[in-house]
Amino acid sequence: MSSVAGWLRGRRLVVGLPLLAVIAIGATLGVARLRSSSASPTPPTDAVILVVGRDSVHQSLFDARLQATLTAAEQGGAPQQGSAQYPAFLGELRARVLKSLIFDTVVAQEAGLRGVEASDADIDAEITVEEGNAGGAGQLDRQLAEAGGSRAQLRDLVRSRLNESRLEQLLAAERAGDALRQLSAGAVFADLARQLSDDDTSRAQGGALGELSLDQLKAGDQAFLSAVTALKTGETTAQPVRDAAGFEILRLDAATRTSVTLHRILVAAPQPYTVRERPAWFTEAVLLAIADDCAGGQLRVLINAGVQPCTAESSPTPAATGNGFSPRSGPTGSPPPPATPG
Repeated sequence: MSSVAGWLRGRRLVVGLPLLAVIAIGATLGVARLRSSSASPTPPTDAVILVVGRDSVHQSLFDARLQATLTAAEQGGAPQQGSAQYPAFLGELRARVLKSLIFDTVVAQEAGLRGVEASDADIDAEITVEEGNAGGAGQLDRQLAEAGGSRAQLRDLVRSRLNESRLEQLLAAERAGDALRQLSAGAVFADLARQLSDDDTSRAQGGALGELSLDQLKAGDQAFLSAVTALKTGETTAQPVRDAAGFEILRLDAATRTSVTLHRILVAAPQPYTVRERPAWFTEAVLLAIADDCAGGQLRVLINAGVQPCTAESSPTPAATGNGFSPRSGPTGSPPPPATPG
C-alpha cells in the first residue's frame, strides 16, 4: 500500500477481549462517529473536527477518546506530562485517535450502505451481556469509571466492533464466492491460493495443507471436519465453508482410513472477531475507500492533529475498481463551520 498505510499502522483495536478490559488497557482507538441523522443535539461549542460525506465527528468525541487513551497509556508507563518526551508522545496519540476516527467512520458508512450497520437495539443487547458479566448495571458503571471510561464510550466501542465485524464477514463471503467462481471458470487452485488465501502457513505452498490425521481434524473445527468428510477425492467444496477461521474453499487430494491430504483457500473472518487478526485485504479496501473520499472531496479534517490524509504527501493510492466497497462519490452537503484547532 501507499504511505497512507503508515498513518494507520499501529491501530490496535482488540475486540476478542471483554469490552471492559479493552477500555481498561487502552488498546482500542475504535472511535465511533456521530451521524447527522441520528445523533443527539450537539452543543454549539462542540465543533465539528471531521467530515466524511454527510457524517460529522465532533470535538467532544475526540477529546473523550484521547483522554481515555492518555490515561491508560500513562498507567502503562508512557511519558508523563511535563517530561521532555511528553509533547511528541501526545502528538502521536492525537494522530492515532484521529486516524481511527476516519477509519471507523468509513467502515460505518459502508456497513450502512450494505445494510449491516449496528442498530441501537444491537448495541443494547451487547451492553446487557456486559452488565451480566459485571454483576449488574451498577457494577458495570463502577468498573467503567474505575477504568477511566464511561457507558457512552462502551457504546461507541460496541458499535465500532459490530460494524467492522459484520462488514468484514460480508466482504469475506463475497471474496470467497468470487474465488469459487474463478475456480469454476478454470483458474488454478494453487495460483488463487497464493493470491487470495489468508492462511500464512499454506499460502506459499499454493494452499497445500499436506497430510492431516483424522484425529487432528476431529480435534479442530467441526464445520471444517464435516466439509472434508463430505468430499470425494479430487472434489472441491461447492460453496465456501463457514467455520471459526472464516470462509474456506477446500479440495480433497487424497484420503485413507486415518488421514486426508488437502488444499485450502481461507478468506479470514475470525469468530470471535478480533481486529488484531484483521486481514490485509480488508485494511486495503478501507484505505482505497478513503482515497475515493479524498478524490471526491468528501473527507475533510478540521482539527490540527498531525493527520491530513488527503494531502499529496500522505493520501492513499488512487482507488482501483473491485475493492469491495460501494462507489464513494456523491454530495457532501453544506460545509460545517471552521473548527478551532484542538
